[in-house]
Amino acid sequence: MKRLIAALVTGLMLVGLTIPGTASYESKTDYMELMIQAVMKGDTEAGAEAEAARNEKIKALGLDYDEVTFDDLLLLSRVIYREAGSNWLSEEWKMSVGEVVLNRVASEEFPNTVREVVMQPGQYGGLTKEFKYLRPSRICVEIALRLLSGERILDEPSVVFQSNGHLGSGVYKKLVDDQLGVTYLCYSSHPELY
Repeated sequence: MKRLIAALVTGLMLVGLTIPGTASYESKTDYMELMIQAVMKGDTEAGAEAEAARNEKIKALGLDYDEVTFDDLLLLSRVIYREAGSNWLSEEWKMSVGEVVLNRVASEEFPNTVREVVMQPGQYGGLTKEFKYLRPSRICVEIALRLLSGERILDEPSVVFQSNGHLGSGVYKKLVDDQLGVTYLCYSSHPELY
């Protein structure tokens, strides 16, 4: 009887039907790959669907994977692409830009979500029409994913500024490029908070 029910459920899922209470994900589908592709295409609907299916799959199978929201992946990828998307810039440069955003999210000084940090007036261009239509390269999306999954290279939470000039209480690191010039990664103005 169990085999018959399992066969019926599998057959219904193959034709796109589900029974209430059964999984709506496909076990062999890589939903993170679908999320990455959706970011690169700017397809928020497909990205949200892939996120929901991925989270359901993680929960149902008891997998030890980080839950990553499509919105965070999309926005962080766009920031990295906008600020350091040039193909000749190093992975370190791209990781640093994204890490500063996440340091802000974790900081008392800034809003608590990627969306709020990116959408702050005068920061990262999240409020501009152009930002909404950016199509990040795969490397920028993969770096955003690595950062959202916990990877860090700066490993200094008080680095919350990335600018062409000195900001905050001092320079943590100086990045130099022949074409783009200098970018400074700077400490918070309030080091006592860290």
